[in-house]
Amino acid sequence: MAIYRPGERHRTHNILKRRKGKRGVTAILSLTAMVDMFTVLVIFLLQNYNTTGEVLFIPKEVILPKANRVADLKPSVVVTVSAKEIFVEDKVIATFDQVKAATDWVVPALRDQVRVLLEKAKAEQDAKIQNKVKSVVDKTLGNEEIDPNAWRKVTLQADKAIDYLTLKKIMYSVYEAGGGPINFAVVKDVQKDATTDSKTQ
Repeated sequence: MAIYRPGERHRTHNILKRRKGKRGVTAILSLTAMVDMFTVLVIFLLQNYNTTGEVLFIPKEVILPKANRVADLKPSVVVTVSAKEIFVEDKVIATFDQVKAATDWVVPALRDQVRVLLEKAKAEQDAKIQNKVKSVVDKTLGNEEIDPNAWRKVTLQADKAIDYLTLKKIMYSVYEAGGGPINFAVVKDVQKDATTDSKTQ
């Protein structure tokens, strides 16, 4: 057994002894370089992340319909319709069977909840407009155009199997609460989009 002189030894001392032999295939990974690489990747992904659309909470039981032409959704009050329940901003308002069986066009709980959220959105937008007027010199606020009726917008995400009569009751309740226009949340149909592009070419 070989006797080594005590003291600190470099971790690559065995690799350095084999210089005369074949080229070593052992690679030593530096943890610092790997952390730097992942940091650069995270910064790159954050800068290129598309934040123009609105992130929506979609329940598992809701399957959105597909559409060929879509537009980015703006922040608004979100009404979700599934085959079991009706949600307003993740809060259960009524069951689907209750809305479907109702003879009246207005769903009172839905109307009241949407009205409260629209009033809150209006107050926030009024404060935003006042801040813009006070700081017209600021470039970021000065170049931004604010729609005075943006607080009225409502996003409706409904399962594609929901019947039209129930959707009509929900839309009527939203309009009675002072909301509108109503935008439907859909999934972009990539296949149809690709076929239309190929036809145009």
